Amino acid sequence: MLAIRPAQMDDAFAMARVHVDTWRTSYVGIVPDGHLAGLSYEHCQANWIEHLSNPGGEMVFVAEDQSGQIVALASGGPLREALDSYDGELYVLYVLKSFQRMGYGKLLVTQIAQDLASRGYHSLVIWVLKDNPACRFYERLGAG
Repeated sequence: MLAIRPAQMDDAFAMARVHVDTWRTSYVGIVPDGHLAGLSYEHCQANWIEHLSNPGGEMVFVAEDQSGQIVALASGGPLREALDSYDGELYVLYVLKSFQRMGYGKLLVTQIAQDLASRGYHSLVIWVLKDNPACRFYERLGAG
């Protein structure tokens, strides 16, 4: 059974692992190799601790597999740059490659959308790199 829950401070290292590993498998040939090689779990963990300590409207959710391992995460909150007719934003969605196409991403996007709706947001945007392999995923969810 897939489990989605709000992220907690002690999840930061597992979140960093998902973040870094997802970038390294998803953005090869899109982001310079040097940037991907320079990503570190420790630096990323520190960033997630900062986000979780000072959310500023951001909500972060993690997805766990059957063994309780964090295999995906998503965050969202208020739109960071003004854009007509949008007020909410999906900041990140990272799913470990071996767990993609299993429903984790869709559940996390749904959770972010529900959280934003419960807080009075009416629309959601996500910014992606043009060559992001997840573009079709977002299009299937209704992105245009």
